[in-house]
Amino acid sequence: DQHSPYHGYTTGDVIQDHDMALRYVLEHFPGLVPSYSVLSPTEQGVILFTQGKMNFNHGWFVQAEGPPGAMLASFRRVLLKGAQPADVSFYFLHWFTDLAGAEAT
Repeated sequence: DQHSPYHGYTTGDVIQDHDMALRYVLEHFPGLVPSYSVLSPTEQGVILFTQGKMNFNHGWFVQAEGPPGAMLASFRRVLLKGAQPADVSFYFLHWFTDLAGAEAT
């Protein structure tokens, strides 16, 4: 109950999204990830940005699988809230590593 609600999850919910699960650990138990806990607050912020829920599917975007307005609306909101260039750059690196680690279906 201490951390509930958390980005739409409540006590007892299982966070299936690996990015949100990692974000939860980084926010509430940073000592469990020593390489993260030694970063400066600014650097930690960049990492947390990549683990957030932007509702932006880069795969769909680059393959033109969705209308641009719908695809970019949530990304635009994130930018308007103050995302920094480093945040966005690192997010796309994160997306690339996600793609590289994906299992074929």
